[in-house]
Amino acid sequence: MKVILRGVHLTLTDAIKQHVQTHLVEHIKRFHDSEAAELEIHLRDTNGPKGGQDKECSVTVRFPHGGHPIHVTELSEDIYKSIDLARDRVETSAKRLLERSHDKRHESTPTDLHSLK
Repeated sequence: MKVILRGVHLTLTDAIKQHVQTHLVEHIKRFHDSEAAELEIHLRDTNGPKGGQDKECSVTVRFPHGGHPIHVTELSEDIYKSIDLARDRVETSAKRLLERSHDKRHESTPTDLHSLK
């Protein structure tokens, strides 16, 4: 999986990079670990030193089978919390996407071959 990590008005420390790898990337790889899959992560500090709920994590996942990409944005007072919240939402969306694609594949399959005669 191709992973793109960017920090906007935020220094990407080793601790943040490690947190992203263990708490976000590894969880998303469970759904589709392919060279063609892409995970794009943008971490932002919108208010800078002013503080408040300004730590944003935007995640876009593109799976190789086509379809619509999954895009999630979470905002909180802590960048680590934003990453975890985004992960939870991406996991939910990915599960839903996989269930829909699984249902569509099996929807057109006849359950009884004798019904075709």
